[in-house]
Amino acid sequence: MKPRRLPAGGTIGVVAPASPPISDELLNNGITYLEKQGFRVRIGDAVRSKRGYLAGSDEERVRDINKMFADPEIDAIIAVRGGYGCARFLYLLDYELIRRNPKIFVGYSDITALHCAIYNRTGLITFAGPMVAADFGSDIESQTEAYFWSLIMEPQTGVRLSFGDPSGLKFGTQRSFTGPLLGGNVAVLCSLIGSAYLPGFNGTVLALEEIGEAPYRIDRMLNQLKMYGVFDKLSGILLGQFTDCKQDNDRPTLTLDEVFDDYLSDLAYPVLDAVPFGHEKQKITLPMGAYIRYIPDQNLLTIVESAVL
Repeated sequence: MKPRRLPAGGTIGVVAPASPPISDELLNNGITYLEKQGFRVRIGDAVRSKRGYLAGSDEERVRDINKMFADPEIDAIIAVRGGYGCARFLYLLDYELIRRNPKIFVGYSDITALHCAIYNRTGLITFAGPMVAADFGSDIESQTEAYFWSLIMEPQTGVRLSFGDPSGLKFGTQRSFTGPLLGGNVAVLCSLIGSAYLPGFNGTVLALEEIGEAPYRIDRMLNQLKMYGVFDKLSGILLGQFTDCKQDNDRPTLTLDEVFDDYLSDLAYPVLDAVPFGHEKQKITLPMGAYIRYIPDQNLLTIVESAVL
C-alpha cells in the first residue's frame, strides 16, 4: 500500500514518537525550515512534552500519531527525532485507522520500530528519512535534502539508491536481486524479535544501520538475527552507516569488518556495502516496503516502483 505524494503547499504533521527534541532551538529551526519550503505545519500535542528520555507518556505519543493519520488535512507525518520509546506503544497504534488513511510517514533510528509494525500490520510503505529537529533543525546536507523531497513529492521509478560513488558488493554472490526493502536500526530490529510486530522477511532486502555501538555489541545483534533465522530468508542485505561503532577503550576487540565477515561473508546472496543511510548528515531516504533491484554487472541499485501515488 502506497501513500499519496506530498503536494506543494501541503500540510505536514510533526510528532515525537520516541525522545523529545534535544533543544527547542533545533525543533523551532526544523519547523521554520518546513514552513520556508512552503508547507503548513501541524505540531503534535506531545512534541514539547518531556518524561525522562521520553516525549511524554506512551499514551500521549501514540495519540498524536493516531490523530495525524485520522486528520484529513494532514498529507505527511515526520518525526522530530529518534532516541527511544517507539516500541513501548506499538500495541496502542490504530492499524486499521492507518490502513484506511495511508499517509507518508518519515523517521529513522528508533522509528524503525514503527516502520516494521506499520508494514507488518498494514503493508504501508513508510520512509526512513530526515527528521524535523535531528536533520532539518540544523544545516541539512543539500543532496540529502534534494533526494528526500524528490522521493516523497514525485511518483517515479528507477530512482538510484545512492549518490556519489555507488554501493558495491562486499560479500555474497555476484547475482541480481529484487525484493521489498525492510529494516533500519539493528538494535531496534533485534528488540522486536519474538513480538507480533516484526515482519517475516521472506524474500526481502534487509537494510541495516547503527550508531554508537561497540563491535562486540554489533556481534551480539547480528548473532541474534542469525539465530532467529533472518539471514536464511533474505534476497539481499544493504549495510548502511555504522556511525561511531568502535571500541572506546584499550580492551581487545574485533574490528567491525571482522564482525561483518564472520556473519555475512558466506551468504548465498549479495551483501552491499557503503549504502548512504543512517545517522550521518549525507544520507538517502529509504522507502521501507517498496521493491528494489540490484543489477551486479552495472553495480546498480534502484527502487523498482514509485514509493508514492
